[in-house]
Amino acid sequence: MATIRDVRIDAGLGMVVQRWRSTEDGLFLRARGQREEVRLVCRCGRSHWIVREQYAIGSASLLVMCHTCGTRGSFLLEGVTLPTP
Repeated sequence: MATIRDVRIDAGLGMVVQRWRSTEDGLFLRARGQREEVRLVCRCGRSHWIVREQYAIGSASLLVMCHTCGTRGSFLLEGVTLPTP
């Protein structure tokens, strides 16, 4: 089994997320240019996040907030399409 690499929230700024999943072990991101997914870790050392997707005309973002200390971050989502109303 492959080892999951941890990425601190500060080091992940500017990362473009193609896929994400949340499990009891943390928030896992697949970023553009990365072969493996990574686990997002907060400055406080925890990896449990409140996650929200936000959509605007022409773009989508993944908004995260640490469940423990409240640290926030956002990432551009790539390849997301909205259904036509």
